[in-house]
Amino acid sequence: MKISHKFVIFSSLGFGMGVIIGVMICAFSATLEYADGNLYLCSKELIEAVGNPLAAFTIQAFASGLYGILGMGGSVVYSIEKWSILKCTVIHYLAVITGFLVLAFTMRWFGDKDGLVSLFITLGIMTVAYIVIWIANYLSSKSQLDQINKELDELKALEIKGATEA
Repeated sequence: MKISHKFVIFSSLGFGMGVIIGVMICAFSATLEYADGNLYLCSKELIEAVGNPLAAFTIQAFASGLYGILGMGGSVVYSIEKWSILKCTVIHYLAVITGFLVLAFTMRWFGDKDGLVSLFITLGIMTVAYIVIWIANYLSSKSQLDQINKELDELKALEIKGATEA
């Protein structure tokens, strides 16, 4: 499959996942932060900046979708055969983290007095999650390659056996 086709498919999935995950995370964190018995779908700071809760929610949902495109669509860098796995990983990681920082500051997720501490904790959690997901993908791909190599070795053994019997 062409990289451009992969990008379109992954980006479409990423947009939807970004919206869903972004809304869930923000609703959870904002509701816990304000702890006044109300459900918040985005930060009070964003609502105040935009002036309308529905508009603020819509902007945040769309921005989270764009972030999903960056994460999922950006994963096509792993399909560039000329690049090493290290180069692909570093570029994708930097794109994801940079995109998150832009999103977090424009959506005013870290606007409170403890914002810097929360930001570093979040970046640490994201980095650990990125590493865990990368290792899981790596091990899955390695397992698939090992299985293919095993089957190729079995085919070679059958061909050699057939050639010596003939």
